Amino acid sequence: MEFKGLKVFWDGHASVHVCDDGFTVAVDPFSEVGTGFEADLVLVTHGDVGHFDEGALEEVRTGRTVFVCPESVDLPFRDVECVSEGDMIDVYGVEVEAVPMYNGEHDRGSGVGYRFVMDGTSFYVAGDTGLISEMRDLERRVDLAFLPIEGEYTMSVSEAVRAAVRIKPEVVVPYHYGEPFFPGKGPEAKQFRAELLDRNIECKLMKEEKQ
Repeated sequence: MEFKGLKVFWDGHASVHVCDDGFTVAVDPFSEVGTGFEADLVLVTHGDVGHFDEGALEEVRTGRTVFVCPESVDLPFRDVECVSEGDMIDVYGVEVEAVPMYNGEHDRGSGVGYRFVMDGTSFYVAGDTGLISEMRDLERRVDLAFLPIEGEYTMSVSEAVRAAVRIKPEVVVPYHYGEPFFPGKGPEAKQFRAELLDRNIECKLMKEEKQ
């Protein structure tokens, strides 16, 4: 998907990458959904299967790749920045903000979501979060938000709708559904889009980008 001059990819499950004229930021690359790209900056949300995949990190890594992860994740690479919620760092001119990510399945502090800014465009990749009050701190600070909707380990559709209303991004993309873990979740994505359109929030349904 083209968005404000950037190329945005949903690789499947919780894996996302954004490209800006040869520079790539990737979030939670995962071998089972494809890693046919190289990344300059990799953001890891937490250590669960499907989010932390050491083999996938090795596949997208180059000699200049910088990794950002929470303290709970131990990465065996040289250029690693560990962050906690509330931290804000600059990597290659990309502003990276670690934001809260927690719910009944994930203890607070075990991982983080990310808000990052590339070429003046802000993205929020929520990770495995529930509907949390701290999302209000993102209100009107996000251009494109990736929100999970699968409802077992993250938000349900109704919770994700409430999250989008709190954040008020320009565009919302549902993720964390479909193959390989939640293959029956396609109709929920369409329901999510319809409910956001009723609230005058634009929602794009992206297809998994098979590498």
